[in-house]
Amino acid sequence: MLLFSCKTINSNRILFYEDGSPLKLDSIMPRNEYARLVPGDVLSVEFYANRGEQKIIGKGDEKSNSTPMNQTYVVDENGLVSLPLIGKIEVRGMTVDEVKSALEVSLQNYIKEPYVQVRLEMERVVLFSGKGEGKVVSLTHQNTSILEVVALGGGLKENTKSTEVFLLRKINNETKTYRFDLSSIQHIAAAEIYVRNHDIIVVNYYPRKVQSALKEINPWLNLSTAGLALVSIILRFIP
Repeated sequence: MLLFSCKTINSNRILFYEDGSPLKLDSIMPRNEYARLVPGDVLSVEFYANRGEQKIIGKGDEKSNSTPMNQTYVVDENGLVSLPLIGKIEVRGMTVDEVKSALEVSLQNYIKEPYVQVRLEMERVVLFSGKGEGKVVSLTHQNTSILEVVALGGGLKENTKSTEVFLLRKINNETKTYRFDLSSIQHIAAAEIYVRNHDIIVVNYYPRKVQSALKEINPWLNLSTAGLALVSIILRFIP
């Protein structure tokens, strides 16, 4: 007799939610605001003098004080980035716009009328769009909605529940969980929520326990059948 637990039958589950399971859902819909920086994020920073004059007119005079500095910088484990002229500056918990403003103030001691551009590089979210389906989706622009991420991931898979779409987002070192219904056009407001860097989107699915159980048991049944056939053949040769 073979016994199988639910965990064995559904061994490829990832962040699956069963109806009736205890789960704290945050009732306040997340606001459409930009991500706050965390260790490991990569920033692209450009410094210009003279209010970004060179950014508009081109290279200009090589002898002038308008040479731009454009490099990428990694936020270290302490939430700091090390920049030329300024040195180390804490950016953990700040938005890109806040970093831009802080750098322009700091650079006033080193560059005449500084102009700064800051971009967050390699933004991505993780999408689980059905049983066994997972993908890392790169964000090419900041205003990417949940619906766009699902589309970039190939849409919803078979047996998924469009009424149970979960967004996991870390805010102040606490993971918040939001639930959305994307099943009808009446819920378009939920689909238009922007995702942030490091978000996780999970689409729940119907597990089909009987079908999964048969799929798991089938190799064992085949092995048992083969064993019985072998025994039957051996018995034929025993007087």
